[in-house]
Amino acid sequence: MDKKHEILKAAFDIFCEKGYHLSVSELADAVNIKTPSLYSHFANKDEIIELVIRDEIQRYYSCLTDKMLEASNLSCKEAMKILYVYVIDYFSKDKRLRFWRALPFIQNQQLNSISAQLIADNDRIFKQQMEQCFSKGLDNGEIRPDVSPGALRLYLCMIQGVLDGMLLYPKELVNISDADELFEAYWDGICVTGTEHHAP
Repeated sequence: MDKKHEILKAAFDIFCEKGYHLSVSELADAVNIKTPSLYSHFANKDEIIELVIRDEIQRYYSCLTDKMLEASNLSCKEAMKILYVYVIDYFSKDKRLRFWRALPFIQNQQLNSISAQLIADNDRIFKQQMEQCFSKGLDNGEIRPDVSPGALRLYLCMIQGVLDGMLLYPKELVNISDADELFEAYWDGICVTGTEHHAP
């Protein structure tokens, strides 16, 4: 690992704990260099934080896109389940949930705007993909025809609720069977009962 990458990795860890209050001197100590030496790699603290933000947001949405492609030939239920499990698994590791929770509280307005725009742009694409998946479920008879589009928002709210619980109770491991039970309860509320559906 080169020094620049090492600095960014350490910056991610500190940002997860302290957000924009990340200290350059603390970062230098974390990678065993003197503070002035950081500036041979980066112009300033804001450049470091921006790179950390861009890298992690890109990593998350790239993996999410890969999962969407992987699920494209599956049934609606299978696709929604894969994405649900992926999001919970992603946020269960490496302080990632704390990273995302710190983004709205960045005091630097430019960095705040950059992160908000990156998320909004990627969320718009993800929402479109989820709408297509949901429509597929309606078209192929997996989802009851009387189910409103609000059921898709409920799906996203369900994921958010799990993540909020993880943030509030960080010492409790996510119980996959509980998360699975929650998804099945959601699906039972929107599916056509008594029929098994598989991707063609």
